[in-house]
Amino acid sequence: MLVENILKRTTPGSRGEDTATKAFNELKRLIKECNSSVQSMKRMEELIHLNKKIHFEGKIFPLISQSRWLVKHGELLEVDTQTMSISGSKFKLPTRPVYLHLFNDCLLLSRRKDTWKFMVFVHAKIGQLKVKDFSQKLQGISGFIFHLQLCEGQQLKHHILLKAHTESGKQRWITAMFPSDPLEDIEQASENDDLSQVQCIKSYQAQEHDELTLEKADILQAKTITSDGWVEGIRLSDGERGWFPKTNVEEITNRSARLRNLRENIRIKCVTQKLEEELF
Repeated sequence: MLVENILKRTTPGSRGEDTATKAFNELKRLIKECNSSVQSMKRMEELIHLNKKIHFEGKIFPLISQSRWLVKHGELLEVDTQTMSISGSKFKLPTRPVYLHLFNDCLLLSRRKDTWKFMVFVHAKIGQLKVKDFSQKLQGISGFIFHLQLCEGQQLKHHILLKAHTESGKQRWITAMFPSDPLEDIEQASENDDLSQVQCIKSYQAQEHDELTLEKADILQAKTITSDGWVEGIRLSDGERGWFPKTNVEEITNRSARLRNLRENIRIKCVTQKLEEELF
């Protein structure tokens, strides 16, 4: 962050800008290499750990792979649309827990065998998932609902109505299953000054896979803000995306400040990209 701030304050086209750009690029490369190495080790350890807990009904599924990692996991409620009960004058649909393990290449749906063991009853590749978000409440169902389809080729393999207890719970699952292109996100954040921006006022350490660790003064594009106080954002400096509490950031309401942040971001990207092209 210090080197980045120095680069922002150098004169465009100056020798100082060139020196600061080289330092910034080298520091960024070293940090990326270190993070990548640590992340690969953690991901493999996590897969080995999960492999002992996740079982498949009559199928062999090689869970451990160098190219696979866990994106998100957690429990939702499956809404049973086949069974209906009447409570007073209202229809009521029963629910039962279902556990989701979402990897970068596939989704597993399972039932708990005991506290930390799971029996998978259906799975599908990421590209074979379809979702419909029910923004309006359905009759007989309270909570936040979305319909998930798991396909195999052109055929429907399984479909399930899922319920989360909060808006952020639902939105975080949908965005994890259907992430937008990070390059498009960065370009959009760089070119559209009408997009909402927030600045971190209190650091935050990510608690789950889809969350983003924040440092004080980080500036982010706010993609989604939920009613229960969570924000999905993209950090302008590195394009990293994730969720974080709204209480840890404040909105940048000044249009001139938003434009300045975008101009600085575009400038840093241009000079670092130019240096990379010269080196290679």
